[in-house]
Amino acid sequence: MNNQIRWRQLVLITGLVTFSLFLSSCDKDIFDDNPSGEGHSSGGGASRASSAVARDWYDLQLQMIIKANPSVNPILLTRAWGYIGIGLYESVRPGIKNSVSLSEKLYQMPAMPDKEKNGGYSWEVSANAALAKLIKAFYPAAVITSNQQRIDSMEAVYNDSLRPGVESAVFLRSQAFGHAIADAVIAWSQTDNSNLTNTGYVPPVFEGSWQPTPPALANGLCPYFGNTRPFLQQHLQVLAPPFIHAYSEEPGSEFYKMEKAMCDVSQSLTDQQKNIALYWNDVGVGLGYSPPGHSVSILTQILKQKNIDLGRAAIAYAKTGIALTDASIAGFKSKYKYNLLRPVTYIKKVIDPSWNPLIVTPPHPEYPAAHAFLTQAFMQTMTGIFGENFSFTDDTYGPKYGGPRTFSSFNAAAEECGQSRNYGGIHYPPSIAAGLQLGKQIGQGVNDLNLVRQ
Repeated sequence: MNNQIRWRQLVLITGLVTFSLFLSSCDKDIFDDNPSGEGHSSGGGASRASSAVARDWYDLQLQMIIKANPSVNPILLTRAWGYIGIGLYESVRPGIKNSVSLSEKLYQMPAMPDKEKNGGYSWEVSANAALAKLIKAFYPAAVITSNQQRIDSMEAVYNDSLRPGVESAVFLRSQAFGHAIADAVIAWSQTDNSNLTNTGYVPPVFEGSWQPTPPALANGLCPYFGNTRPFLQQHLQVLAPPFIHAYSEEPGSEFYKMEKAMCDVSQSLTDQQKNIALYWNDVGVGLGYSPPGHSVSILTQILKQKNIDLGRAAIAYAKTGIALTDASIAGFKSKYKYNLLRPVTYIKKVIDPSWNPLIVTPPHPEYPAAHAFLTQAFMQTMTGIFGENFSFTDDTYGPKYGGPRTFSSFNAAAEECGQSRNYGGIHYPPSIAAGLQLGKQIGQGVNDLNLVRQ
């Protein structure tokens, strides 16, 4: 009797979801603005599947991040989302009509396992299996341990809800395929020369060089990450140009005037400017999802609001992870090449010993601005997927810091994110401009990945 009731509930829910999808299909498809037609996977099973399984796993990761104590290294997160997004895409790719494996596009990526030729698949089951395994592999052990029950529960809930809708052989075959993809992606990741530690790092000393900043006075974060293999070979050569101003402590110099302007701005911030700085700060246990996490949150909200199917969601998550990772690699390579000091170091020494920025200075060199770099790479990628003038409302932090915030385009959001670091007192305007410019370059490179053959 209980089984019959549960089956009736499942049929009812399925009918409601189908009806909802029918209604949403009457709206303009947001991928219609994409000249490549990418994501139009009609005829593939992933295009008929809900993206809820992917969105829920990404939402769980965001909850893991905001509750982690100590906070998770944001550069670790960019790398994690790179490989997790790629694994998600490959786990559902055979269900996207005319799709291309990322192994044909990404730098030194090996061929991925292929599906059986004559067997049916559930791409939701495959995605569930792959995501569960990938998340366990790419997050710190302490974070996984403290969230083990939630991770296991998420996997079990989707297995239990999906199993009745497919034959047993199809379920097991799909699950095995997801696991095989995850294993292949994890093995590939172990060859990328990534080093997220700062063991043995001694900051160089020269006039204007970066120094550990208050309050923690921590050594540089991820000084070796710039040596990591990027996902796109063309990004091997991406490097910020030298900083526009020569270092100087002379009051009439361009460098001094830049620092003095920052000091002056910080003392006359409006409430709106303070809210913008705090909204894009994205750090703190229980407070922030991390800079890359903010981007992932925005994408997840849009996918849910627009009822995007699993195939197209997988493409969007994969491209997001690729953009965030390659931007982090190029950004940190540039940071530790130039080793420019932070505003708090200069202003306290030269202008006002009592000065402090509105937000805490992160422990790595100033140039270029990493949050602007990462966020612009993501926003440019989103522009390639959703269109140039796609407006959206970001509800990442609810009513905090003047939110939710509405933007007329992805680029408008990137510009605000960049400006927030100046309001916060941690980045110079030329560093923000360089981060935005380089982020756009990275994002455009990701946009050039055509994953669906015409």
